Amino acid sequence: MKGNDEVIQEFNEIVNMTASELEKWLKSDDSNSAGWPKEDENGETVGHDSGRKIVEILKENPKKEPEKYTDEQVQHMRKVVSYCKRHLAQETKANNDKSPEEVKKTKSYASLKNWGHDFLKAQDKENGSERKEEKEDKEEASDDAEEEEGDDDEKKTGEKRRATRSQTSSNKKRETRKGESTKSSDDEEEEEEEDDEKEEGQKKQSKSQSKKSNGSSKKDEDAEEEQDGDEGGDDSGAKKGPKKGETVSWNWGQGQPKGKVLDVKAEDTTITTKNGNEVSRKGDEEDPAVVLDTGKNKAIKKAHELN
Repeated sequence: MKGNDEVIQEFNEIVNMTASELEKWLKSDDSNSAGWPKEDENGETVGHDSGRKIVEILKENPKKEPEKYTDEQVQHMRKVVSYCKRHLAQETKANNDKSPEEVKKTKSYASLKNWGHDFLKAQDKENGSERKEEKEDKEEASDDAEEEEGDDDEKKTGEKRRATRSQTSSNKKRETRKGESTKSSDDEEEEEEEDDEKEEGQKKQSKSQSKKSNGSSKKDEDAEEEQDGDEGGDDSGAKKGPKKGETVSWNWGQGQPKGKVLDVKAEDTTITTKNGNEVSRKGDEEDPAVVLDTGKNKAIKKAHELN
């Protein structure tokens, strides 16, 4: 048998009508359209007695503090949970295929409302949450697409610049040799040797600068990783998932973008992308929310979405 704490929690999840909403419903004609009728009670059903007890429970403990419920109230909560769960298991699939107006005409809808559960209100809440998550996924996908497009543009620009420099250099050499064709062959050989030495020197200087730049960049990255490690703590209670500073990837379209782990949180987490969109994930200890730095933007994924 379920413990009292579990029964109280399930009761407060299933009963989604306020005391005033339920009280008003029980006085309406529609509330008599379903349920097991009582004898000599002017059309009232067994559900009406249950509904009135639920109204009392809600009014006496509006803050829903578990320790303030009486044993008798918890016992009735147990009946409510059992009744509603049984009917939802039987009717939910069929009602999901019906319009709101069609659902309101069913006996199960009226019967469940007598026991404090408004099926349509519950569906609106679930659908709203699904629409919000779907919208956030679309916005994040849009950010990823813009980022990938930006990378392609930069790559093309870099290739175009290299091709232009190569063509310009080649043209200048041809013009120089053509303009000085009247010089002696010894002078031409001397100048070509000087050009070769100059180009060789420029290559060595470029390599040296590149090594210095890479060394400086590596030091900066090491310093950032050390700082991330110091601030990492226990990753906000997450038992699973990557560690701060790790580089991870995820599937998107036909590619696998990569990002550096900035934070791992076992709680509801929201980030703001460079376009000003807010993206959220509901993290927990088993499947935490992971905040990522992709280089040009931020992203957020659940741990199970990462490779």
